[in-house]
Amino acid sequence: MKFISLTTVIITAAAMTDMASAAGGPDITCTPGYGWCALDYASYNNGNDFAFGCGSNGHSDSWTPCSCKGCCKVIVTSDGFTKGVCE
Repeated sequence: MKFISLTTVIITAAAMTDMASAAGGPDITCTPGYGWCALDYASYNNGNDFAFGCGSNGHSDSWTPCSCKGCCKVIVTSDGFTKGVCE
């Protein structure tokens, strides 16, 4: 029987959590497969707009910070989905 110490498990879990939060933006509930814009979201990107994509789990999974306020637009892609873009 293989033994793994509880300390190793806790440290590994903590490291994985830090990587996930450092790599992404805010967790936003959304429609899977679509992209959107977030405006006036003060706690991320210094309050500037950002575009985000929605993963299959119904939560944001990619973020594109814009450099201004009011410059993120939602467009319809050729396959009928939406996508947020910074202009």
